[in-house]
Amino acid sequence: MVIGMVAGATVSLAQDDISRLSQKFEKQTIDDRRWFHENPELSNREFETQAYLRKTLLEIPGVVLIEGNWGTGLVAELKGDLPGPRIAWRADTDGLPITEDTDLPFKSTRRDTLKGGRETGVMHACGHDLHMSIALGAIRILSAKRHEMPGTLMIIFQPAEETGDGAHDMLAAGLFDDGRKPRCVMAFHDHPTIAYGQAGSCSGWSTANVDGFRLTVKGLGGHGAYPHRSIDPVTLAAKMVLAFNDIVSREIDVNHHAVISVGKIEGGTKNNVIPNEVKISATVRTHDEETREAVRDKIIRTVQGLAESVGAPEPELEYYFGTPSGYNDPALVRQVREVFRRVLGPENDITYQPGMGGEDFSRYGKIVPAFQFRLGVAPPGLENSMSLHSPQFNADERAVPLGMRLVAEVLWDQLNR
Repeated sequence: MVIGMVAGATVSLAQDDISRLSQKFEKQTIDDRRWFHENPELSNREFETQAYLRKTLLEIPGVVLIEGNWGTGLVAELKGDLPGPRIAWRADTDGLPITEDTDLPFKSTRRDTLKGGRETGVMHACGHDLHMSIALGAIRILSAKRHEMPGTLMIIFQPAEETGDGAHDMLAAGLFDDGRKPRCVMAFHDHPTIAYGQAGSCSGWSTANVDGFRLTVKGLGGHGAYPHRSIDPVTLAAKMVLAFNDIVSREIDVNHHAVISVGKIEGGTKNNVIPNEVKISATVRTHDEETREAVRDKIIRTVQGLAESVGAPEPELEYYFGTPSGYNDPALVRQVREVFRRVLGPENDITYQPGMGGEDFSRYGKIVPAFQFRLGVAPPGLENSMSLHSPQFNADERAVPLGMRLVAEVLWDQLNR
């Protein structure tokens, strides 16, 4: 009984400290967010962002930069004075090739050039400005408590999440080598379908394998008036697209999610000319590895079989596996949700269904237990009124100080376990 009271008092004292420190660092953290928002950079071009982060981290007492081949990313550590576990927190840093259309006084007016020469606006339309600033705020809070902090916090500022390359490249460069492998890794993603003041979790599968293919359907071109003298790749391609739908609806266990979406069909030059070939591009989404491989095998069988059935040449299929699916460790989810309920109130600890979007945070979870939760950034009552990757995306800025406190509480809780 006495032990329980002491433990409760310790938790309460830590909460009071973190709440007070959140207020102390609120303006500084909001200033960080506004700088990031006004100065977004595309994937693997985050040079100014990296410089800002480096300068800011070096100003936080106790933070040490871990040098490595991180590209435009950064890795840092904050060690507590007490023994304890090693845990990691990840924040992504890149913006998107989107021209911002908001009335924010700190809106982005930045322009850049894509491969191929097309000019575009650049915007933090996915909220990575919040991810970075909230991480910095949480680090400041824990730095102020480092003399009573157990363990070590590893901070990963990861570039190129939007292209799916960043986590892979940092891990390949030795992120978790040399004794740096953490007990767990965590992150959050801001989300406009969740109200400010709420946090959402999904236990188990949370994001999808992001795979796809490029397919060239071969035929024999000819005059549209005499189709019997040709092998029509247009009708053959149409049969394949319909057959892809049948793979999902008739060949995959309904308890295992799968999506095949054809996003591009290209072929032909004139209405009365049957072309020699048609090109198809598609995305394929699954959760588990068994379904992932089964869908690929069925697509290969389908395109080859349909081509053979009409006497067409064998199609050229380029199938690729991309970013793996994300898995939120159930035990870690349960622990973090305790913090959500304590900080936000039980009514603001919500759950969501696993989605078919992708996130390269999943790569860390292939190595250590991981959890990425969703932080609500929609003004109450305006959920679903905006979306990520939109020129009008405008997160409720009150989520910055709340997120800073929540992340600090989550990290403190894990370091004390």
